[in-house]
Amino acid sequence: MASVNTQFSIAVHVLAAIANYESSFTSEVLAGSVNANPVFVKRILVKLSKAKLVTTTVGKSGGYDLSRSPQNISLLDIYRAVQPPSAFAIHTYAKSTGCVVSCNIKEVLGEVLDDTQTAVERELQGKSLADVVSKIKIRSR
Repeated sequence: MASVNTQFSIAVHVLAAIANYESSFTSEVLAGSVNANPVFVKRILVKLSKAKLVTTTVGKSGGYDLSRSPQNISLLDIYRAVQPPSAFAIHTYAKSTGCVVSCNIKEVLGEVLDDTQTAVERELQGKSLADVVSKIKIRSR
């Protein structure tokens, strides 16, 4: 079974923690919330910082804060910040010239995968970090 990329879900997790508690957190504290390796979480936070979704304060009382309100951070913003690989990939095997499927599958499937990626991005654009935090609060009652 192929490995999965969890960067998007971890990025949403750490941003939701910052938004939910309305507080600045160190990467170590955020890694504790995710229960993941602090170095891995720090790499994701660097990507979020480069995308201007979080601001970083250095020093003794330093940490990560949201750079704008959760209502103004779409899940697509987060998705693009971590640049996860596409959900699907087309194989790279050479075409078998004697097979009509082999000669056409990459182009046909490529169109399907492009449409699927567009649908995923449209769905993510329609949801904000605030939506995620709101659902977390409802579930935690």
